[in-house]
Amino acid sequence: MKCNFERFPRWSPEIKEFFSNFLKQMQLPSEIHRTLRIVRYVAFCKASEYRTFLHYASVVVLKDFYDAQGYSHFLLYFCGVTILSSSYYQHLWTRVKDFLSRFVKDFGTYYGRTHMTNNVHNLQHVFGEVAMFGPLDNFSAYCFESHLQQIKRWVRSGKKFAEQVAGRSSEIATIYMTANLIAPKYPYLKTNGIGLHVAADFVLLPNFKDQFFLLKNDDVVKFLDVKASSLFSITIVGVRFLFKMALFELNFEDNSIAKTSSTDLNIYKIIENSPTRHMEVSWTGIKCKLVRVKLPSRSLTHPHDASITTPDRGGSMISWDDLF
Repeated sequence: MKCNFERFPRWSPEIKEFFSNFLKQMQLPSEIHRTLRIVRYVAFCKASEYRTFLHYASVVVLKDFYDAQGYSHFLLYFCGVTILSSSYYQHLWTRVKDFLSRFVKDFGTYYGRTHMTNNVHNLQHVFGEVAMFGPLDNFSAYCFESHLQQIKRWVRSGKKFAEQVAGRSSEIATIYMTANLIAPKYPYLKTNGIGLHVAADFVLLPNFKDQFFLLKNDDVVKFLDVKASSLFSITIVGVRFLFKMALFELNFEDNSIAKTSSTDLNIYKIIENSPTRHMEVSWTGIKCKLVRVKLPSRSLTHPHDASITTPDRGGSMISWDDLF
């Protein structure tokens, strides 16, 4: 990873290795099919991998690598993109114009004017595009790029490319139409009875990566089991964390930016071994799934210094993109 930024020092080989090991060990939900790569291969990452890192890892792991001002500047970008990625946060969209404008204005101060590319400038226009076309995913190229890969796989020989693609496309369309006729109705239990499909892209399982969700009253819950007597009577058994706190507060002394808390974005910090209470709740009380990012007890910037520890490093709960 190249680092020629003015205010941030280069990472040593030890830090790169420690950071890479942390990314490899991160357990992302089943809905995310690509795991995060180590630093050495960052140049080969796909756009969806950068997106995963931004939404679910960056706000947690990069805090060790910034000073307070630098981290606040990064939060302008993180909060802006997160808010514009979902219609659930539409009531906060008006804030984002100020967030991204301030981020671009101060970008040169933190990363150097040589890195002020056209892509950085274009961030100032993202709010206008979202106001016109809806959340970012409504007009992003992720689905298009993913489908291009599928089209490439349909071509089996070097002749008659168009005919091969057209034939396979027709077959897939027929299969898709047939599958839709018998599409499952959500929610439904997994065949082994130990998990729950809440939606097509939302599954709860009793394991570390698929176990956490947020209720509509903003309680953080750990999934344990599910009871069902009918489609309309599905009860989730779990434990509720009694204490949670904000992971960050975005606040500038000059009051030029609206004060924003991570809790506004359904992002919470849970201290390890914090008190819990057993509970049962209907599946209709679910707001969204949570991604759990568990930090090591030692700072990522000082991997070999046992004297630098933070006892309150717990699991951070970050909301899934698609909220109910």
